[in-house]
Amino acid sequence: MEANIPKNVPQPLLQCTRIIEKLENISKNSITSNSKQTPNPLRRFKHAGYGFLLLNLIYLALAIFFIPPFNISLTTILSLLAFVLLLGVCTYYLFQAKKLLAQFLAVIYGARSVFAAYSFFAGDTFPAVPYFLPCLLITFYLLVRAGWNWP
Repeated sequence: MEANIPKNVPQPLLQCTRIIEKLENISKNSITSNSKQTPNPLRRFKHAGYGFLLLNLIYLALAIFFIPPFNISLTTILSLLAFVLLLGVCTYYLFQAKKLLAQFLAVIYGARSVFAAYSFFAGDTFPAVPYFLPCLLITFYLLVRAGWNWP
């Protein structure tokens, strides 16, 4: 820092500059200044990514549990592998703070939530819909929160 300051700077001005720099460093390192004034926007994408991954794995487990017994064939294994791969890719890009992806997935999950709620209240539904609906709604909220900066 001292190397950038010219030699002809008056001593009181130099001391004021040092004090201001120290105060700026203190405010940068303060816990309360970051958490109360400016929330980290990447934190929302991280929450959306973790929520998307976890809730979709719960969704998959519920779907497998409620589907009647079936033969596990190569097609079944490849379908599950494709689902998990797509889930991993979307989660990775959510961690990279891709706002358009979060908005696109939020629209999809919003439509799925509306359809699941309609099916649930209509009465003639798949037995797992009461369990799917909370997963869909929470995922929708987390994605909207990241995509459109909701609180």
